[in-house]
Amino acid sequence: MSRRRLVCAAVIAGGWLALQALADEPPAASVDVGRSIFIANDVDGRAGDAPPRRIAVNDDIVFEEDITTGDAAKAVVEFRDGSTFEIGPDAVVRIDAFVFNPEESTSHKTLNVTRGVFRYVSGYIASDQEAQVKTPSGTMAIRGSVAAGIVDPAVPDFLFLGEGNATFSNAAGSSALQPGNAIAVPSPTTVPMAPDAMPAPVAAQALQAIERRLPPRSVLANRPAADEAWLKRAGAADLVPAAEQQRLAAAGAGRPPPPVRGSGSLAGELGLLAEANRVNLFDRRQAARTPEQTAFLARAAREMPRARATLRRATIDARAVHAAAVTRGTAFVLRGVGRAAPSAAVMQRVTAASTRANPGAAAAISRQAGEAYRGADRGELSRGRGAGTEQPGERRPGGQQPGGRQPGGQQPGGQRPGGQQPGGQRPGGQRPGGQRPNGQQHEAHSPNGVEHRRPGDQHPRPGVQRHEQRGGQQRRQPGGNARQPAPQRSQAAPPQRQERSQRDRGDQRRDGRRDEQ
Repeated sequence: MSRRRLVCAAVIAGGWLALQALADEPPAASVDVGRSIFIANDVDGRAGDAPPRRIAVNDDIVFEEDITTGDAAKAVVEFRDGSTFEIGPDAVVRIDAFVFNPEESTSHKTLNVTRGVFRYVSGYIASDQEAQVKTPSGTMAIRGSVAAGIVDPAVPDFLFLGEGNATFSNAAGSSALQPGNAIAVPSPTTVPMAPDAMPAPVAAQALQAIERRLPPRSVLANRPAADEAWLKRAGAADLVPAAEQQRLAAAGAGRPPPPVRGSGSLAGELGLLAEANRVNLFDRRQAARTPEQTAFLARAAREMPRARATLRRATIDARAVHAAAVTRGTAFVLRGVGRAAPSAAVMQRVTAASTRANPGAAAAISRQAGEAYRGADRGELSRGRGAGTEQPGERRPGGQQPGGRQPGGQQPGGQRPGGQQPGGQRPGGQRPGGQRPNGQQHEAHSPNGVEHRRPGDQHPRPGVQRHEQRGGQQRRQPGGNARQPAPQRSQAAPPQRQERSQRDRGDQRRDGRRDEQ
């Protein structure tokens, strides 16, 4: 059997084993989406019709699991793609959809927040990537982002984008957000406001409330390590084709989210958000400020004099958090795939897809993949990567360089830059340097005036001195055993020189006849 058929058979077998491993799990745990990496106080999870369970650190989080936190509870979920979802006290959330396959460079998830404060930080970078956060007033689609928000029945939904790009949409319209933007949306029938209309004091107060209620930032940097068994299960789930993951997710979808009881405990900390909504500041259809709105804005500026500095600091922090999350998430995914990949060929394809989506981390991705893979054919990763896995600056099969350049600068088809042929000869036998405007050929010399012997030159013979024509004078080279000049290539003399030579030969014949007479 050919090597290619063996590789294909291994891939098919590996995919079947991954699907079989998922099929052997109970229905409620058929789609593992992540694990808990931080739990403070009472955090419960409920999947389907199963009874609620108390979630502890390093517990599995499964698709469509409802997660609720107590009055003083906090939690952080790490998804299989290395992204994280932080929730504060008195929260109700659900993972409505999760599809991730690094070999296909696909990452899609939908998080439903019914109540509470949250922050989402993306991890592994995929070419086809999007996360959606659903709230009662609409959906925020984000990419490569850090997004935070507040959902409480007593105040409008508040959303802040720290890094990346996002669009918030509902039945009434949409609004685009850039890093540092914030919006508030009172209802699903309210047109989402423009971010530049959000008063800085309102956004700053809301961000401060989010920070107080979420776990400390150090949690993401000091998360507990996943054990080998979990990494292998996660890696096997990652290699299930995206279409199959979608099918499994669709089979369990459709269950309504749990009901929200009470108004929550956030309203007392969000006075400016509630007051801005009362004076109708979040209505995008309003063209001019009313006197009541103007008075509110003046008072809010007095209460939060450093509001803009707070927003700038939040944006800077989000950029740093996201950069660290991408690095950590990429290594996390590769470790899992390395434990589960059925062959080096699969690991090579995951490495190639990771590099295409995140070329700036190509060297780290290649190193991490080599360290993570545990298969018996591990040597294949170092002896040669599969098609499409070349790193920047590495040689392609057959010695061809990325971009089509051959070793030594030779272009595909054997032609060098500028039309120079292999071996240093240009088309038509012309020497490098081309023809001078006056018809004379360029004579190249080395910087020190001594020509180096080219391949094919005759070896210098003892006793033969070499002379070089320069400036109309003959110059003797040091040493008596100088090399012979390189043989001149045959080339046709320019027309002017041919005519001059013919005239000279005619003159010589006439002079010879006169001498004979």
